Amino acid sequence: MSRRLERITDRMILTKYIQKSCILPAMTATSKADALKELTHLLFDKRKFDGVGPALDQILARETTESTGIGRGIAVPHARVTGMKQLACAVGRIPTGLDFKAVDRLPVQIIFLICYPPSEQTSYLNFVATVAKLLSDKTQLKSMLDAQSADDMFDLLEAASSTFTETHEQNVKKMKADPAIKKTPDGHADLMLLARLQLCQEMLVNTRTGKAEVKERIDNIRSLVEPRILNHYDKLAKSRPPALVPVEGDTCQGCFMRLPSKFVQQVRQDPAHIHTCLNCARFIYVV
Repeated sequence: MSRRLERITDRMILTKYIQKSCILPAMTATSKADALKELTHLLFDKRKFDGVGPALDQILARETTESTGIGRGIAVPHARVTGMKQLACAVGRIPTGLDFKAVDRLPVQIIFLICYPPSEQTSYLNFVATVAKLLSDKTQLKSMLDAQSADDMFDLLEAASSTFTETHEQNVKKMKADPAIKKTPDGHADLMLLARLQLCQEMLVNTRTGKAEVKERIDNIRSLVEPRILNHYDKLAKSRPPALVPVEGDTCQGCFMRLPSKFVQQVRQDPAHIHTCLNCARFIYVV
C-alpha cells in the first residue's frame, strides 16, 4: 500500500487488513459451514495466528443465531479473538453463489471473514460499514464479481476504499428518526406491515414473473402504513437498505453498533410501539 494511502486517517482502507494470499477468487465450497471453515483456516494459516479453533467455534455459533449475510450477495462472518493485535480479513468469492440464509434471501457470492481483537471493535464496525457502503454500488459489486484474480480483487478494494471518506459514525448520524414515530399507537402492526413491504420489495427485484401482482401487493401494504412511518422507511430504503433489521445480542444488524442493554430491554417489553436504532435510525425488532 502506498504511503499516501496510509497517511489518510479518516478513511477505512480495506486492504490494510487484507493480504492478497488471503483472497480466494474461486471457492468451490457447497455449504456455508465448509466455506467458513476454509476461510478461517486460510486466514489463521497465512497470518500465522493462534486460536483457529475457538475463532471458528465463535463464527459458526454466530451463524446459528443469525446469518451474517447482509444482502446483495455479501456476507461478513466475524469473531472477536483475544490475543490478536489487529483486525484481519480473508475474502472468498463463490461465483455460483451459496445459500447463506441472507437477509434478502439471495445467494452469497462474496464473503469477508473478519477476526479482530476486543480492543478494535470500532475498527471492525468501520470495516463492515465500508464494505456494505462500497458494495451497495452496483458497479463496484459487478467489478468485484468479474475480477479475474486475487490481485485484481485486492486492487479494486484498495482503489474503491481509498475514495471513501466517511467513517461509520459519520455515516449513521446523517439520518434521525422523527421522535413522533415511537409514539404511534399500534406500532407493532406497522412493524409487521414494514416487514411484509420489505419482503415484497425484495421479491419484486428478484422475481422474473408475476411482477404486476407483487407491485399491487406493495401498493396495498403501503396504503395501510402510517404516512410518517412510511416516509422514514422510504428514506432508509433508498439511502441505507435494509430499512428494517433485527437486534441480536444487543447489536443492531444494520449498523453493527451495540445498543444499551436497557434500551433493548425496553424495546422487547414494549411491542405496542415501533422503535428505531439509536445509531442508524433503522426500524428494529429484537430476536
